[in-house]
Amino acid sequence: MKTVVVYASDPVKQVIGEFEIGEILYEEPEVLWAKTKNQSGITRNRFLEYFDNKPKGYAIEVKVAQTYDIPIPLKNLMVPRPPQSFRYLW
Repeated sequence: MKTVVVYASDPVKQVIGEFEIGEILYEEPEVLWAKTKNQSGITRNRFLEYFDNKPKGYAIEVKVAQTYDIPIPLKNLMVPRPPQSFRYLW
């Protein structure tokens, strides 16, 4: 099982939850939209704008998600500052 820990930037600046990774899709943007539009949480225009001029893109299925009742400061996870894109924790 692979898990993603979710960090929320301003104004929270803490870890707010995690989710289990399901399927990883790699498709042309229109195909990705057709497969993910009901779960994407954004408009079609915004989705296609994000992938503008890209022949293909990725989408990660969120399986089991958990929101923490109390957010966790990065220092509690021994992380000195927020990563620019991602960071392995364990």
